[in-house]
Amino acid sequence: MIEWLHTAAGTAMTAAFLLGISGGLTGVFVVSRRMALTGDMLSHAVLPGVVGGILWGPGRHPLVVLGCAVVAGLVAAGLLMALMRSTRLKSDAALGIVLSVFFALGLAMISKWKPGGVQAYLFGQAAAISSGDLILLACSSGVVVLGVIFGFRVLLVSSFDPQHARLLGIPVGWVDRCFFIALSVSVVVAMQAVGVVLVSALLVTPAIAAARMSRRLVSQAWWACGFGVAGALVGVWLSLLRPGLPTGPLMALSLAVLFVAAALFGPRDGLLQRGLGRMRQRRRIDTENLLKSAWVLMEERACSELAIDILAERVGVSRKGIRRCVASLVRECDAELVESGFSLTPSGRRRASEIVRRHRLWELYLMRRADYAADHVHDDAERAEHWISGEMEQGLAKMLNHPDVDPHGSIIPRGVEREEGR
Repeated sequence: MIEWLHTAAGTAMTAAFLLGISGGLTGVFVVSRRMALTGDMLSHAVLPGVVGGILWGPGRHPLVVLGCAVVAGLVAAGLLMALMRSTRLKSDAALGIVLSVFFALGLAMISKWKPGGVQAYLFGQAAAISSGDLILLACSSGVVVLGVIFGFRVLLVSSFDPQHARLLGIPVGWVDRCFFIALSVSVVVAMQAVGVVLVSALLVTPAIAAARMSRRLVSQAWWACGFGVAGALVGVWLSLLRPGLPTGPLMALSLAVLFVAAALFGPRDGLLQRGLGRMRQRRRIDTENLLKSAWVLMEERACSELAIDILAERVGVSRKGIRRCVASLVRECDAELVESGFSLTPSGRRRASEIVRRHRLWELYLMRRADYAADHVHDDAERAEHWISGEMEQGLAKMLNHPDVDPHGSIIPRGVEREEGR
């Protein structure tokens, strides 16, 4: 195992693992603070510091490069704050100015002095990470991760409610400065593996993918670390398989695939989950409409059984569609098949009467309280009946003084609370 770590593949994989954890954990707060563009700005703004560290450091010493890059990142962050406070520039405009100026300065320095090894920082090359780079990466990532873990609650309050954090005595200004330092360090240590242009992908993509998996920030942090590690390892592995391909783009593409998977299958706002939810909602509405229509027809005809053809003609749905809905009611024990068609079970009658009650109460509410005409209340009640909760129904009934008939003279079924009190 120790011997494998000293190989190019072992070093690259270890670096990817460390970068995935630190980038994912830091990225959760970058996204929650709406600083995604700030991370991108820092990744470009540290380029002059990287070039300066390579030029003036003895033998391209990683500690010198890291120090110069962090200084450049903090200067850029300070300039950004100064621009936003002293001018009327919006944040995106100030970010664009700082990013372009510092990145242009770095490119000019590269053109002037042509330092060796800067290509790895521009496009990412995990195989170029040496043992010294790996030790520095491990130390810096460890400091960042431990700082975020121990300051998690402080960062949480400062990120979502700075005013409340100040009332609690938290020095929000110093928390922001420390976070900028941690973010600058995370950006710099990731540059050699991912590259200047794509380092923001390691910060932002795992975090936004994690947001599709959970609402709690602690869970998002775990998911972001997992996504970051998986994307970084896959990117490095693909880069090692095809040496001509740079690591940075492959990492970014791997993370993008993970984000697409989270966006499609994530339990929170996933496209598949939302699609299934809409299907269930549509099925529920169709079932409730069928129950209501069947109950009203049985009420009008003073019967307990109903033919499929009569119900299909009433609701304007094909016989096949009605049979499918009735079969669904039978499975839910709300209806049962009889020789003449079907009838509602006690649970089906109770459920149907609740829907009719909500519909007729809302019609009466619209006429009495919203000055609707009696012939204009049906369509609104048709939509509202599916969303009125039991608590809202009781409130409506109390507000209307427990009415017995709707605007059209039809009897309003009794509610559960009146049945119990009868």
